[in-house]
Amino acid sequence: MKRLLLYVHFNKYNIISSHVEYQLMHMRPLFSKVVFISNSILSPEAVEHLQDASLIDAFIQRENSGFDFAAWRDGMNQVGFSHLEEYDSVTLMNDTCFGPLWDMGEVYHRFESDEAVDFWGMTNHRETKGVKEHIQSYFVSFKHEVICSPAFQDFWSTVQDFTDVQEVIDHYETQVTTSLVQAGFRYQTVFNTIDADTTGMRHPDFSYYNPTSILSHKVPFIKVKAFEGNQIIAPFILEEIGRTSDYPVDLIIYHMSKVFSPTRDYLLGKKYHRDTAISNRLKDAKVAIHLHTFYVDLLEEFLDAFEGFVFTYDLYLTTNTEEKIKEIQEILDRRNVSATIRLTGNIGRDVLPMLQLKEELAQYEYVGHFHTKKSKEADYWAGQSWRTELIDMLVKPSNEILSSMIETEELGMMIADIPSYFRYVRLDPWAELGMIPFMEELWEKMALPKQMDFYEADVFVMSYGTYIWFKYDALKPLFEIGLTEADVPKEPLPQNTILHAIERLLVYIAWAQGYDFRIRQNPNPIPPFIDNRILNRRQLEQFSPYAYIDFTYFGGIKGALKYLRKSWTNTLKYLFKRIVGK
Repeated sequence: MKRLLLYVHFNKYNIISSHVEYQLMHMRPLFSKVVFISNSILSPEAVEHLQDASLIDAFIQRENSGFDFAAWRDGMNQVGFSHLEEYDSVTLMNDTCFGPLWDMGEVYHRFESDEAVDFWGMTNHRETKGVKEHIQSYFVSFKHEVICSPAFQDFWSTVQDFTDVQEVIDHYETQVTTSLVQAGFRYQTVFNTIDADTTGMRHPDFSYYNPTSILSHKVPFIKVKAFEGNQIIAPFILEEIGRTSDYPVDLIIYHMSKVFSPTRDYLLGKKYHRDTAISNRLKDAKVAIHLHTFYVDLLEEFLDAFEGFVFTYDLYLTTNTEEKIKEIQEILDRRNVSATIRLTGNIGRDVLPMLQLKEELAQYEYVGHFHTKKSKEADYWAGQSWRTELIDMLVKPSNEILSSMIETEELGMMIADIPSYFRYVRLDPWAELGMIPFMEELWEKMALPKQMDFYEADVFVMSYGTYIWFKYDALKPLFEIGLTEADVPKEPLPQNTILHAIERLLVYIAWAQGYDFRIRQNPNPIPPFIDNRILNRRQLEQFSPYAYIDFTYFGGIKGALKYLRKSWTNTLKYLFKRIVGK
């Protein structure tokens, strides 16, 4: 069979998501020619990659005018209507779906061997008030008899560049089916929804409002927007796709994270990192490890963990006094370990020392950032347990973490799961609101290409304690704004500072740079009943249980008054902004 595919692409960030490449790779063998039409401005490198991989035969770059129908029209014009008749079928498709979930070769064979079908698609839309029955346009295939017909050619030659999407739906999406049926042609779909049960549905658009039926009817493509529109059941849809198909669910996770938000509830359950084989490229990776060594007595605990690394790395240690530098050097000499030691003072905790290593760290592809954590007020349960869990999650499995980051282009950061301490207590929501002004100020300074409404976030997904593995490019904007000691309050720190804001910003900065993150699961299991109990207790008691703040180590009475002043100031700012915004 000689088949033609006209594939329309659009991405608001002018990139090609990995699910599109997967789609082309699995559709390519079915077609004699693939014309890729982009309504987004793509880089020459992105187009060249598709061509070098033999995924496309022709490329059309156009402005996003007239939406998909005008793009398909332009594709037909480039091929030429006389040459369209040389094909046994012409398929129109866009990138608004994930898939194929199942073998498309079998689907083509089924419809192409059915003489009662002249054109076909994935799903149809039943007739409703103001909408005629039609094949939904994300996938439609036309047989040779249709392609040669005046009804087909007249329709496509008169397509205009409408600027209103509703006009496109009214004049083209519904009319392409209607005009061909009126010309005597017959159509069919993988899932014929005309008589399907709509109980509980707000609207009879099964592709959007009923994704479970899409899977149960084995429709090979599922709409991207179905996940955003059905967020409550989306985790179960992802599970079902993983259970019943070979489709890589990670492609859905990466795309939804990039285009929408990286921390949607339905995505987080799929963001636990799964160990894979150690990458063969690990030995060639340029890796730096930064360990802020405030507590020198804990250094050897980390050096012991580093001994398990099978990759080569350069070690950077920062600390706050000359005396500690001497102690650190003695330990390194005794253990025969090489490292660069930098004096960075006692401002900025572990974060500012990392940023002060900008010139050094910029030379590496991958960076591990850790620090020797203690807690003066409650070291065993808020210091030692926190630190040892973070080491178990992000330091000891570094071989597996780096391997995944090397092999997965979209993966730019690895964070730790919530430490056990914060499963039994909860952060003060008023204090969390107090971080937002700092976060917004930093976001503006970094001039990031994506917008983020931090006031809409119920909780910030972060690596508690700022332990992270990251690709340097993922956090490059943070390094480049040039924070200094003048930007950071002196010790003892108040509750809300720029440092706490950075801790909460890291995964969002990586997201704005086009990267996703994964979470290393806490090895200490805590039953979800604990979370439920804490939640219920919060509803009943309103103000507990919070992580207790002992102001003895945060400035005493002055620190408490400063915290009170800041929390009230930020609360009033928040209330004013939301009221004015509404």
